[in-house]
Amino acid sequence: MDIPVKNKSAGLNLTPLIDIVFLLLVFFLLTTQFIEEDGIGVKLPSSNSVTNRDRDEVAVAITRQGNLFVQGQSLPLDSLKDKLAAMLGSDTTVVVRGDREVPLQTLVSVMEQAKQAGADRLVVATLQEGD
Repeated sequence: MDIPVKNKSAGLNLTPLIDIVFLLLVFFLLTTQFIEEDGIGVKLPSSNSVTNRDRDEVAVAITRQGNLFVQGQSLPLDSLKDKLAAMLGSDTTVVVRGDREVPLQTLVSVMEQAKQAGADRLVVATLQEGD
């Protein structure tokens, strides 16, 4: 009498593992906070000191030609104070991203406008040396 023998493969089913890996990938992509940089071409000066960025901040960019951009929108210097006053909250940091070729007087003027608008915290953005 012949007894049928079933051949069972010793293979491993990878489908559940692949499903879990894709779920983890989707989870991390959805929960990661991306730092938004404005598309203004500014070459930042370098510095040795590094601090972390705040979540509640207003970015002011100064191009080499002296043009101002607040959150990516072009703006003349004389209306910067009003724009910042409308955007500032109680714990908002103003980050000035000035090109390394910008005259110091332009940078100081922007910082004065920010202080007059009510900015308590003012930061000048730089690149870490070696970047």
